[in-house]
Amino acid sequence: MIAQPGPALYRLNLIRELREKEIKSERKRRLTLILGFGCFGFFVLSLLYSGMTIWQMEGVLTREEKKVKELHQEYQKYAAAKLIVDKSDLELLSDLQGKGIFWTKKLVAIAKHLPDNYSIIDFSYENNQLKVSGFGYPSPRQDQLLVLDEYLNKLRADSTFSDTFKKLQLNLADRNADRNVDPGRINFQFSAVTSTWKAQ
Repeated sequence: MIAQPGPALYRLNLIRELREKEIKSERKRRLTLILGFGCFGFFVLSLLYSGMTIWQMEGVLTREEKKVKELHQEYQKYAAAKLIVDKSDLELLSDLQGKGIFWTKKLVAIAKHLPDNYSIIDFSYENNQLKVSGFGYPSPRQDQLLVLDEYLNKLRADSTFSDTFKKLQLNLADRNADRNVDPGRINFQFSAVTSTWKAQ
């Protein structure tokens, strides 16, 4: 005798369907909770990041305001002490720089063309006139005046020197007075004047 399916089989199928629906519902609920917590966490992180950014910007603004206040105080001190540079002072400084002499190049030129065994011992500059003194030991075959004249001609031809000092002349060239102390020594002096020099 074959058994006929009864109401028990239908009851089992209904329970399985209900169980599957509950499992699906639980999964959806968990996914909803996870997404909710994720969104909430992202929102909290966004708030924290915004707060940190605002705090940092406020710090920068505070420091800049402090610097502005310090600069304002310094300006007030200078203004009170009347240390503000006037336009006429700037023009005078510019004018002096334009008329200044770059001595490094001039001194290099003086040393560069100096004959062998000759030395510079003194120089002075006053009233647009440069005076240079020195001594040397020309060889017996050399004429001291020719050696010094050649030296001055080289200075005249050197643009780094002659661009300022337009006129050079030999003022002194003689042998040492006391031959027993330093025989053969030649003392010399030459002067160089600028284009603006006027005889006193």
